[in-house]
Order: sequence, then C-alpha cells, then structure tokens
Amino acid sequence: MEKALQNYIDELKSDVASLVYSDGEGASFEDKFTEYCIEVFESIGKSEGARVLSYIHPNSKGGIDWKINGYCLKDQFKDENNKTYFETLDLFITNFRNDDYGYSFNDSSVYDRTINQIKKFINDAYKRHINYIDHSHSELHELIKIIEKQGKDFDRINIYLLVNGFSEIEKNRIEIKGVDVDVFVHTWDIARLFKINETNSVHEPIEIEFEKFTDEGKGLQCLQVPSIDEMYDCYLAIVPGEVLANLYKEFSNELLESNVRAFLGQAGKFNKGIRDTIRAKPQMFLPYNNGITATAESVVTQSVDGQMIITRLNDFQIVNGGQTTASLYHTQKKYKEADLSKIFVQMKLTVIKDKEQKNIEVPNISRYANSQNKVSELDLSSNNPYFVQIENLSRKKYVVNPQNKNQSLLWFFERANGQYRETLNKQTLSQQKKFKEQNPSQLKFVKSDVAKFINLWELEPYFVSQGSQKNFIHFTKKINILVSKNKLPGENLYKKLIANAVLFRSVDKLFGRKNVDAIGDTNLKSFTVAYTISYFHYLTDNRLDLWKIYEDQKMDDVLINHFKKLLVFVYDHLIREANNSLISEYAKRESSWNKLKDSPYNEDLKKIVADYLISPEEKENRENEKEADTNDEENRLFIVSEIHKFGLKFWDGLFIYLGSNSLDGFIRNSVEEVLKNIQRNKNLLPRDITVGRKVIQFLSENPSFYEEMKSLSKFENQESVEIKFMFDRLRLLSKDDWKKIIDLANQTNIFTIPELSNIKSIQSTLVKNDQIKEQSLMKAYESIRKLKRFGINI
Repeated sequence: MEKALQNYIDELKSDVASLVYSDGEGASFEDKFTEYCIEVFESIGKSEGARVLSYIHPNSKGGIDWKINGYCLKDQFKDENNKTYFETLDLFITNFRNDDYGYSFNDSSVYDRTINQIKKFINDAYKRHINYIDHSHSELHELIKIIEKQGKDFDRINIYLLVNGFSEIEKNRIEIKGVDVDVFVHTWDIARLFKINETNSVHEPIEIEFEKFTDEGKGLQCLQVPSIDEMYDCYLAIVPGEVLANLYKEFSNELLESNVRAFLGQAGKFNKGIRDTIRAKPQMFLPYNNGITATAESVVTQSVDGQMIITRLNDFQIVNGGQTTASLYHTQKKYKEADLSKIFVQMKLTVIKDKEQKNIEVPNISRYANSQNKVSELDLSSNNPYFVQIENLSRKKYVVNPQNKNQSLLWFFERANGQYRETLNKQTLSQQKKFKEQNPSQLKFVKSDVAKFINLWELEPYFVSQGSQKNFIHFTKKINILVSKNKLPGENLYKKLIANAVLFRSVDKLFGRKNVDAIGDTNLKSFTVAYTISYFHYLTDNRLDLWKIYEDQKMDDVLINHFKKLLVFVYDHLIREANNSLISEYAKRESSWNKLKDSPYNEDLKKIVADYLISPEEKENRENEKEADTNDEENRLFIVSEIHKFGLKFWDGLFIYLGSNSLDGFIRNSVEEVLKNIQRNKNLLPRDITVGRKVIQFLSENPSFYEEMKSLSKFENQESVEIKFMFDRLRLLSKDDWKKIIDLANQTNIFTIPELSNIKSIQSTLVKNDQIKEQSLMKAYESIRKLKRFGINI
C-alpha cells in the first residue's frame, strides 16, 4: 500500500477514535465513521445538511431486518402551485469494521445483503408499515412520516454506502418494488475518500458520458470555436431537451455551479414561460430560449462522419441556465403529454485548461453570464479594499475564548463564498484540527453579516429588515465613499464590528427556540432582534462599551437580562403597531423605526446600565479617532509567531531538504539561521522574518510540504509557541490591570528585580506601540501568569 494512502488511513482511524473519545462512553465507532464521511460530503457540497441517524431493526432470527445510519432531505423546490417539497432524499448505510480499515468489500452477496437492509427500510416506509418505532426516536419517527407523506414527490433517492475498506462493486441504479422513484447507489470506500482528501476538492467532479444520454449513443455533435487563448477551449452545441432533462434527473442540483444552484434552490418556482413553451410550442423553444452556459475541466471528442462529437466531459457544471434545465425535467415529470423530442437548447461550453485559473474564471463566467443571479452584488464586492482589510484583520486579531480564558480564537471573515472550507481543505488533517480549534466555525462571518452588524449600530434596522441583499447594497454605497477617500477599517472599527457580532448573536439566542422557550412567534425573530439592538443603541446614545464586550467576548448577566426585557417590549410594539398587517413588510419602513424611537420605554435605560456605558466625551473621542493603518509591529509579530509555530522539526527538515534539493527563493544558510535562533531562544532578525514570509506564502500554495519537511527531521515534536497570542493577551490588559500587577509585585515580591523590570519595559513598549523583543514578551507573559491566584488572568 502506498505511503500516502497508509498515512491517510492512520489519520482517519485516529480521527474516528478521537470523535468517539470526545463523545464519551457509549459512542459508536460506526456512527463516528459515518459522521466523518458526512463532514467530507459537506466539504464538497455532496449532501449538505446530512445528519447521522443510526437505527437497526432486528428480524425474528436476531439478524438485521432493516438498517439506517443517516439521512438528508435536500433540493427544496416549489411548483407552479407554490407547493414546497424536497426533490432528493439521501440515505446512508455504513459497513464498518473496527479492527480493519483496509478490508475487501467485494463479496457481492455481502454487498447485496447490506443494500437490501436500506431497501427494506425505504420499502416499508413508503408502504406505511413502520408503525412500531418508539416515539423516543423522534427524529427517525419524523423522517418516516415525511417519507410516508412526501415519498411520491421525491425525484430521486440516493443511497450512500459507506465502507471503511475497499470496494470495486458499484451498482449505479437499483429498483425497489412498489417505489416509483429513481434510486441511485453510491459506494464510498477508503480509496474514494482518500482521493477527495488528496485533491483538496471543494466538490466531486461530475463525469458525463454523452453516449449514455443520447438516443443513438454517439454523443453530442458540436462545433469547436477557433482557439483564441491558451487558457481555454470553447465549443458550441445544440443539446436535445431530453438529454438535459435526463442529466438533471440523475444529478439534480449537483449539476449546477454553486451560484446557480443557490439561485435555483431559493427561487423555487420554475419559470412559467418556459413551462408553457414546452407544453404548447416545443418547436419554438430554441428561438425563444437563451440557452445554457457550461464549463468543464476536460472534454473528449471524436470525429464521426466528418462531424466533431463530444463523447465525455469531466467536471461538467452548468453556470447559466439552471432554470431551463430544471424546468425541462419538472415539466416533463408533471405533464405527461409534454414532448421534449422537439426541444433543443443551445449550449456554450468553456473548457478551462489551467486548474488554478479554473477556480477564478468559472465564478466569473457564472457571474457575467447569469443576469438573474440574485447574489451577484455580494460576490462582485469580494475584492472591495474595505473587505480585504477586514479579512486581513480577522486573520491576526486573536480574541479570548469566553469558555476557556487560556485559549485564543479568531473570528474568520469569509470574504469570498466557501473560503473557510477552501482554507480548511488546503491543509493536512492534523493542520485542519488545529485550524478548527483556533477558527471555530461558529465564529465565521460573511460580508452580509458585516453590513447587518454595522447598520444596526448605525440605527438602521429597517434596512436590515429588508433582507441581506438590499441591506448589503445600502451598506456598500456607504463604504464605497470611505474607500474613495482611502479610509479603510483599522483596529478601532474591527473591535466595534466584532463586539456587535457578539451582541447580535447573544440577543438572537435570547429570543428563544420554537415550541421551547421563545418569547413569541419565531417567524418574527429576525425583525424583533434587529429593532431591539438598534433601539438599545438609540436609548443609550450609542455609548455601550463595545470595547469591553470585545475583550470579554460576551455580555454579562445584568446586560443580558435588560436585553431580554427590551426584546419583549419591542416584540409587543411591532405586533401592536403593525395592526394585523405583515410585520415582514411593516419592519422594512423607516417610519416604523421612527414610531419605535418615539415610543417611551418604561425604564431609564441609561441610568440602569450606566456601568456598561462610556462617557459622552469618550464616545466622541472614539468616533473621531483616526483608524490606524495596518500595524507594522503587529504584522511583524504575526510573522514571528508563525515562524515559531512551524516548530523546530519543520525548520530542521527544511534545512535537511535544501542540502540536496533546490527551492526557488530559498537559501539554505538563511534557513539555518532561523533554525539556530529558535533553538537558542534568540530574537528573530529582519532577515529571518523575510524567510518566514516566503515560507508562509509557499506553504499556503503547497500545504502538504509542511508534513514532508517534518518527516525528514529527527527532532521531537514540541508544543508550538504562540507569540502573537501572548502579544494580544497582554494588549487586552487595561491600565487598571497593569497597576494591579505592579502593586501585587511590590506587595508580594513574587518577581525578581530583573523580572519586574522586564514587565514594566513590556508595558511601556505596548503603550508606545514600539517594536517588541519576542523573548522579553514571552518572559513577561510567563511572569504575569504567576499572578493567576491573585485574580490576574491572561
């Protein structure tokens, strides 16, 4: 077995064992392997929203009658009658051996027996035979009810067979007696999981063999456009409507590029004009319809009778024309008289040859080809300097974990869609674990969140209530004025932004959950929360100490209790003032916000929460405070911290590697200097930092290189030193904190004279924002940690 595959298996076993251990006694290895696989599917957009749901129903002989390990209901759709249903049901069944991750699963009788277990579940659920499930299994009970009621509406059922061994058996489509739905089987074994892991894919490429989808089995006739650029090839083709419908029937929304998929899924109702043309004038579909735009990574063609024929496409994605494709399928399904044999659709196919360019250009093709794409305003603004700067700040500004004061976290700003997942997928499994710990997914935020948080702070809840797109467009108009004046976000605004994120998420949680502890109709939660936060800021003159919330990463109980009271007040106000009209429409009007402002609150909030407010003078100072440019010292320490976090094992491995290999831009002696300075606990020099910058850039493009270098070294693994974390924690100390530290030092003699001098020097350096010596910083940090028993926590 090749080394890379064996390493992957070892890491997989470790990850599954870790998941079991973290869940405690009673956790199942089979369930955790299923959970691992589902996370992989999430990362590649294969079955988003899937859940582990494990249940085995025994037969009379003590064997397995039927079994299920997980499920996912997806591809929500609305027909022309506005009826909502799910197109696709994904079901998971797992064959797991705890003692062997390399076993062969190629015995057809065992394979069929496993598939029959999930087939039996589907059959019994469709026929309403499963009436014996205890109601304590509420989730399974609800899933069975959905299958009973909506089963006839499913367009496809995907069975995912998960195997922690190796299988070469693949039954693409199966029949289930009494179930009039296409059922597809997808076997995912170790080899398939390994392939996804190695390629760091954000989706699993779809391979289309057009011979299987065309009547004559020849493929798709096309015309190749003369080459214009080496980066791509372009083809024009006329695609039979039946081919597109059959493609959608099998692959559903996975066939559609992510932007189009989101648009189709949210829009729901397919175009009535397309439907009517299909039914009444199918022969006119070609001149009426704009056609589809598609991309692929590679194309296979052959010449038949002098004509170029496309026989196969790899990583085929429709980037414009999702409505057309879905409408052909759904119209044919609903109206049996619909004749697709007379329908043809023009297709422009672009094959991007360079994989790196493909990731850049496919979204662009989608964006410019698809004028209907509702999220284009958000996507087009990704490279706005304002958001680029917020991204830079989010990668460096560590905050305290409110549940564990000794841990630092980062809020991850996703400037471009899927950036979190893409960043995660570029790393090895061990790096991914560290990344998730330091960048928990619950702290991820996106561009529309920035617009929401800031607009609520600026007392515009009526814009926030208009929805993310309109609110975002309003926000970008404001920030573009700032950008034109070269006023970009700095530390001041970033802290305000994150504090408002903490505030919003806390108040949102306070509203409660449906049918559990909600203060009212949860359909009105978003409007109530938005108005409550802005109303609080209005009543307190925008003087809430956001810096304190940023430092603590939470609100204390007193503040939370007053927000809960305010939520109830605002909720009642909206219900009353909307006067039986739709609150969703009422909340969008500025006049509604003015009515709330004019409504007297029954308590003097400024007096009650005075301890949480800054003075009018301090508010004015902060508003007029110039946004600091990117902090050079902070950037330097960020690089220094990353250099240390790579560890001696990596730097030693790189030094060894350069002894017999050349690497563009790297000099062996320079790497040796970095290695020696870390070994000797010396401060890094400017030339060391230059080397570090190059390494950071190189590893971002070649993440596997990190583990390769470590494997060359005989050094022991050591705990990484996070200097930037120490720097951030010391910067969070207030003037009062520093005074308390010095007073304690004088009273207890806990520090030596040189130790206390170093602490005072670091304090002075931080105040002046001068260049700091990392060794002095680390010693000061360790010294101050001695004061934990006196209530000084860093």
